[in-house]
Amino acid sequence: MKKKAKIHRSRIKVIRTALLGIILAVIVYLVIDYYGPREISLKNDTAFGLPCLRARDLIVQEYDQDGTLWASRGMIIYKLDKDYDKFTKVSHVPTGLSIFWLRNFTILRRITVRPECIEMVKTQSGDICALSAGKIWHLQDGENKFKNTFILDHYGFGDQGIRNDGILYVGDNTLYFGEYFSNPERTGVNLYKSNNNAKSWEIAYNFPEGQIRHIHAVQKDPYSERLWICTGDYNDESMVACSIDSFKTLTSIGQGGQVWRVCQLVFTENAVYWGTDTGNKILAGIYKWDRESAELSNLQKTDGAVFYGTRLAGGTIVMSTNREGMDNEKDDKTRIYIITEEDRITCIEAGTWKNKKPGLRFKFAKLRFQRNHGASSLAISCLNQKEFPDGDLIIINEKTLIRAANSD
Repeated sequence: MKKKAKIHRSRIKVIRTALLGIILAVIVYLVIDYYGPREISLKNDTAFGLPCLRARDLIVQEYDQDGTLWASRGMIIYKLDKDYDKFTKVSHVPTGLSIFWLRNFTILRRITVRPECIEMVKTQSGDICALSAGKIWHLQDGENKFKNTFILDHYGFGDQGIRNDGILYVGDNTLYFGEYFSNPERTGVNLYKSNNNAKSWEIAYNFPEGQIRHIHAVQKDPYSERLWICTGDYNDESMVACSIDSFKTLTSIGQGGQVWRVCQLVFTENAVYWGTDTGNKILAGIYKWDRESAELSNLQKTDGAVFYGTRLAGGTIVMSTNREGMDNEKDDKTRIYIITEEDRITCIEAGTWKNKKPGLRFKFAKLRFQRNHGASSLAISCLNQKEFPDGDLIIINEKTLIRAANSD
């Protein structure tokens, strides 16, 4: 009996030691994951049949004026300096006392299929403005601690707060962001402005109750003094408008239909391009608005809604369609549209929608681009697609895209 009791105690001790080891290993892993890697390497790879550079678990944000590419991994901001082969850690964006603090951990982001945790822009003075956990945070250049400068009225599960292209730095210490939330009661929606690099905010423009659902995009036109804004979602709520007086007034170039339901504009010297964010089988497409004649023309129908678009340094325009279950989706494939000279459009099949069953893990399949124009390469974060780990970042050179378009 004594021998059996001794063996039993020995087994319990082994089990306890093993459990303690497992707990310690989990704690170490979570601590390392919380702080994130100091560097994330780029590797040569192939995506969509095209040669590319690829990095793990990064959400593309934007290229700055110096050609630096900014991205985020959970709550951490990284940057890729021009001609460098590794992303380096810059700063950790706080959440405050919030359940969204759990987004610091990769396992939660993967379980919930929610790798897009922050939106951020860098100002010319080196300051960083970031949206995190329903708050706007400001990090002054040379400092290491973010300060909370604004709390959004609408944020949480189902309320994104700001779309990727709904935050804008225009120069001269001035930033804007537009409210993006589900808004079932169609309350008023605000466009906010900061004149001091995100240290304080005021309402720049108010859409009164019942006029729109939310703001999709706020953008600067590089060929004029205009600032642009796009709203959605239903016919009467959809509008593309511009302003020459810092949004004191708006001039609509079109509204009242799904052709004006837009998430991102692309500017050229003579025209403004966009893809529609609609499931309408007739109106979904890529459009061109001529600056001189103010005429709108349809260049091509699209299979699915267009969320993202940009223009690269050599003039190539790129857009992508997502997958979310709209009526005009003929399959589960996301697509990239390349628009070259004389509005020649080439379509490339991309990834396959992964988590599409309604429930906790349901999420759109998207190809998220950088929000700004003029970069020499296209940066894409692949979201919720079978062929890529969620959030993998792909960088494709403009010359590669042009060769792909010309070989079609």
